[in-house]
Formats: sequence, structure tokens, C-alpha cells
Amino acid sequence: MVWRGIAPGVFEGIQLSEEDRELLAIRLKLSNLPLPTRETHRFVTWKHRPDLVEAYDMARAMVTPSSAKHPFLTLIGPPGTGKTHLALAAAWELLEYFFAVAYWQVEVLLDTVRQGYESKGPVRDWQPQELLDYVSHCQFLVLDDLGAEKPTEWAVAKLDKIIDHRYISRLPTIFTSNLELGKLPLRIGDRLGEGAVCVLKAGSYRRIMSQKDRKAT
Repeated sequence: MVWRGIAPGVFEGIQLSEEDRELLAIRLKLSNLPLPTRETHRFVTWKHRPDLVEAYDMARAMVTPSSAKHPFLTLIGPPGTGKTHLALAAAWELLEYFFAVAYWQVEVLLDTVRQGYESKGPVRDWQPQELLDYVSHCQFLVLDDLGAEKPTEWAVAKLDKIIDHRYISRLPTIFTSNLELGKLPLRIGDRLGEGAVCVLKAGSYRRIMSQKDRKAT
């Protein structure tokens, strides 16, 4: 059974066949989604704030590709504003509808690929080219903390290839970054700029929500 959130604190249990359970387990393993966030980083656990309504609505629209104006969504803002929460919420929802999903922090993705090439073997169960192929072709991708990686020529080339393929193929992708698009490598910034961009100017979502939780207890 898979539990799908339909309202804050309200979940609907969906009975799965043996075949569906096996498919979901495979999708989950390939996704690289952090397991603890399956309960914490969901749309139904998002605590709404007026200054983050646009970001929520744009991330929610990505779950239904036909309702999104462009397959790319970039969430920009300082740490703690809820960017990763929203990106993961979209990824979990699509995974539970059996989409081939992937989530990677950009720096970790590039380090994993680099280590695989250097060791000539798998890292974190991935051969480097297999990993690059999967994140380039999967149905939905989250690239978290874009711009936090060291902008070496090799790193920029690998990212550019992934993003260019997804751009041409119109594959839904959410990017999060602390940087303005103009501070990213030119081709990457241009590609992202053609999609939907939401700048989160609010204070720290994480800190404010933690304070509210403490007051409630």
C-alpha cells in the first residue's frame, strides 16, 4: 500500500499489486530521494506563508506537466527559504505515481560521477555513464543547490550536457539555487531563464517554522 497525501494530515491508502510494489521499489532505489523526506518534505506538510504562495503554486504545477507553462522551474533564494522542500514534494508525489524520478544535489552528483571515472568502477551503486544517462533521460529531475559546485570546465560541461538534453526533450526539471541566473554559467543560465523562475525573497522558512513548532509545544 502507498499513502498519498490529499490534505494536511489526511492520507489516502492505495492498495498496490505485487507488480506495482516491485516497480515502486525499483523507482525508489533509482531516485536517490532521501528516505526521511518521504514524510517530512511533502506538499501536505508545507506550512503556508503568504510570501511563498507563488513558489508553492509553481512547484505544485510541476506535478501535472500539462499545467506547467515550461518543463523547467528554477527556485532561487537564500538557504532555508523552502526551495528543497518544494522540489522534493513534487518528486515524491510523482514517484508515487510511478514516474522515473531522480533527486541529486549538484555537487554530490558531480563528485559521484568523477569518482566513478577515476576508480573505473561503480560509486553508490552507479557506473558514472549510467548515472549521467539516467539523470539526463528520467521523467522528472531535481537538481538541488545548483551553483554550489566548483565551476570547473569539466563540471560545467557535464551539467550543460544534462541540462541541454532535458531542455531539448522538454523533460520536467526543478532546479534550486542560492545564485541569481546571471551568476551561473552563461549557457546554463540562459536555458533556465527560458523556463519558469521564482525568486523566494522571504525570510528563512526553516527557522520561522521551527519557532512556530516550539511555541505550539
